[in-house]
Amino acid sequence: MKQIVREYALTLFDDVGFTTPAAPGHAAFVDAWLEAGYHGEMSYLKTRKRLRGGPLNSQKLLGKARSVIVVAQSYDFCNSPPFPVIGREGRGEGGQPRGVIARYARGQDYHQVMWDKLNTLRDWLAEEFPGTVSRGYTDSGPIRERELAARAGLGWQGKHTNLISLKLGNFFFLGALLTSLKLEPDPPFASHHCGTCTRCITACPTGAIVAPMTLDARRCISYLTIELHGSIPEELRPLMGDHIFGCDDCLAACPWNDKAQTASEAKLYGGDGRVDLVELLALLATDDAFEARFAGSPILRTGRTGLRRNVCVALGNVGSSEAIAPLEHVALTDPSELVREHARWALHRLSIL
Repeated sequence: MKQIVREYALTLFDDVGFTTPAAPGHAAFVDAWLEAGYHGEMSYLKTRKRLRGGPLNSQKLLGKARSVIVVAQSYDFCNSPPFPVIGREGRGEGGQPRGVIARYARGQDYHQVMWDKLNTLRDWLAEEFPGTVSRGYTDSGPIRERELAARAGLGWQGKHTNLISLKLGNFFFLGALLTSLKLEPDPPFASHHCGTCTRCITACPTGAIVAPMTLDARRCISYLTIELHGSIPEELRPLMGDHIFGCDDCLAACPWNDKAQTASEAKLYGGDGRVDLVELLALLATDDAFEARFAGSPILRTGRTGLRRNVCVALGNVGSSEAIAPLEHVALTDPSELVREHARWALHRLSIL
């Protein structure tokens, strides 16, 4: 039965493993991480910590859960043509300043892509094994997918805190399907293959990886550009470079990507992730324009105000004289004082560079 489920799941996802609904084993580490304040303004992590540390067959998740099917979906399109290798240049053709969007946010919203696949697997299980009930999660509930994935044999937690797979490298999404079907668990991935390598720690532009497997989210560019709703600390702004939504520099530095399987889900592909910053700054003048431009994208999460704030910071770092007039206009007219302040910072930075 387990082999039948595995074979079908692999028609939907790039990898699959099986584990039990037992409570995760890293609750003490998570509690200490939260007490240190490393979660920043992500208060939901603290309010859900009790549920996150409990068994997955609780009534709030799936009371009938007897197994967890953990799935992985690659979004690494860089190892094979026709997909381009993503560069890190701050300027595009003609010298116009350009910003970069993290790889996971370049295609369609990965939440929806993963949910659709998990729901397909759920429905197949119910049809193939009548009476089966299942419920899927992907970065959408009090589920520690990385711990479950390691326990299901999919990989190990790297020094950058993310899971590393011998098959998929670093660039993949995780999902968990809690199911009432009883399936034999796979052996956990007990080994770590990072060795003495610290490339991910060195690659972090803001020094957010404060120790191996310990991330201070308050310094992480992904947090600063997405989760943080207020002002970005001024001392961190120059370190953000041309990032405008998310960051995956630590993942890109990992040598295990060299042997990774290339992604195949076209919905997750979105080009090289580089955008014209001056053009985007103008586009973000209204909520309607922002929502139309990024419809179906995870970038909607940051909102028009957040993304325009991020674009101002990037222009302050990689912009040129052509960005001054657009930034002056934003500094005078944007309805958000948050955006206006970041535009003024960018103008000051361009004046002294």
